[in-house]
Amino acid sequence: MSKQKKFGRYIVILIAACFVIGLLFCGSNKPEHIENFSVRIIHTNDIHARVTENKDSGIIGIEKLGSIIKKDTEQYDLNLVLDSGDLFHGQPIATLVYGESIAQLIKACHYDAMTAGNHDWSYGKQDLVSLAQQSDLKILTGNVIINETGEHFFEDEFLVKTITKDNITLKIGIFGVIDPLVYNGTTPENVAGLTFTDSVSYSREAVNHLKEQGCQVIIGLTHTNNPAELAQQVNGVNLWLAGHEHTSLFKEVETPNGDISYVIENNCYLKEIGMMNLTCKVDNHSRIDDIQLTFSPLHYDDIEEIEKDEQVSKVLTRINNEVDVILKDQVGISPIELNGIWEDLRIGETNLGVAVAESYLLASGADIAFENAGGIRASVNQGIVTFGEILGVSPYGNYLVEKQLTGAEIKETLEISLEIQRLCIDANKTGVYDAWPQTSGSVLQCAGLTAEYDLTRPVGDRITSLKIGTAEFEESKVYTVVTNNFNAWNHTYPALSNAPETGQYCACEEALIQFFKQSEETIKDLSSARHLINLYE
Repeated sequence: MSKQKKFGRYIVILIAACFVIGLLFCGSNKPEHIENFSVRIIHTNDIHARVTENKDSGIIGIEKLGSIIKKDTEQYDLNLVLDSGDLFHGQPIATLVYGESIAQLIKACHYDAMTAGNHDWSYGKQDLVSLAQQSDLKILTGNVIINETGEHFFEDEFLVKTITKDNITLKIGIFGVIDPLVYNGTTPENVAGLTFTDSVSYSREAVNHLKEQGCQVIIGLTHTNNPAELAQQVNGVNLWLAGHEHTSLFKEVETPNGDISYVIENNCYLKEIGMMNLTCKVDNHSRIDDIQLTFSPLHYDDIEEIEKDEQVSKVLTRINNEVDVILKDQVGISPIELNGIWEDLRIGETNLGVAVAESYLLASGADIAFENAGGIRASVNQGIVTFGEILGVSPYGNYLVEKQLTGAEIKETLEISLEIQRLCIDANKTGVYDAWPQTSGSVLQCAGLTAEYDLTRPVGDRITSLKIGTAEFEESKVYTVVTNNFNAWNHTYPALSNAPETGQYCACEEALIQFFKQSEETIKDLSSARHLINLYE
């Protein structure tokens, strides 16, 4: 080859190389394109079927919630309506029709997803699946596993939402977990054949999966005893939306890798609606930056002037008309008013607490009956008692469980209850809700025994006299105890929770109905009796 041809070849190669380098140089300096995204998140938890507006109780109601959802979400790139459990059960409007009324209302409000709470299982696991389908939402509770197959119980493990603006995409991934510790918070047959696996382990797996799917923002829904503790153990979750504790919570939590995760819970009973605005920047390489979260919860005073959503109101009116027919059925007569006030049940004995416990004895024939204060949800007026009032008192669909305890174990159980009661008395004096102990609902109402106590004495030594029936208790003697299935496994009372079941009886509301079928004189005598006597009251 001549020198001239060889030189020409080198020129061609040099030009090609310069062209490639030029392309690389231009590409590396290509102007970066960034899009701003805004996401509106509306959150509720622990509604417990409180769907009717009630100004005195501060309950916003589902009709105004529907209006807020419709009108507040119009200006955002994406809207998410999410719930953290205990949605379908709790009030007669729900329990009389096995939650289907709530499913219809939730569908009218256009919820996207929820995680299951312990009370959502009250109608049975297959009914919960059906309620999700009727609601047109996804139940994201991925740590519920079918024992026989090892598969996830719920069909939908994740919800992924995608927003694209000018060829730039933001992906948001949502998953849900339920606390394994609330497994015993429902009737055993409702979750038979299922396992609630570890929340932390599953959450980590869920985050990894969603990251692999390209999600830049991850939201965790949880129904748990301590959402902040859960959040502290899991990387990669931007926002936790919690339920179960019936509290208002907005907390920044540091995760193991040093990032910040937000934890939010919005009270209960639709007394608060969580309103969040999540903004972020995404570039043309799908990199996310500048994630900001603003949180502005709504309370009754904020929405009092808001009009009700017409479509939701029509659904609620139809449901109420159907339910009213059933609720008005008379089941008996109460000769006196029976006190089911929340605070009173926790600071001492009330006549309704005694009546409920007596109904358990009537249904079971046991020696002693215990009812936890949290199991009683309403008072009973003097006069005609309707089916609706019965369900208002005992809305959870629980049933009676029989166990065997020694006299010493019964005394130990009562001593624990008295200490919680003392804490509740102190909290009640402060007038501050947050001062109440988390175990306040465990204070016991009793029948079948008489205990005299002195709260000025040391913890564990407050009972000065204890009789079972009319006889002095014997430490070594074994007595039959009946309580509701939730309280039967209440770990606040080790002797009670550790004792095996020796029998099962009717539903709690059925026992209470039978109680009111007795004569008025018997009802008055039984409910007026004192079983827990404070010597220095």
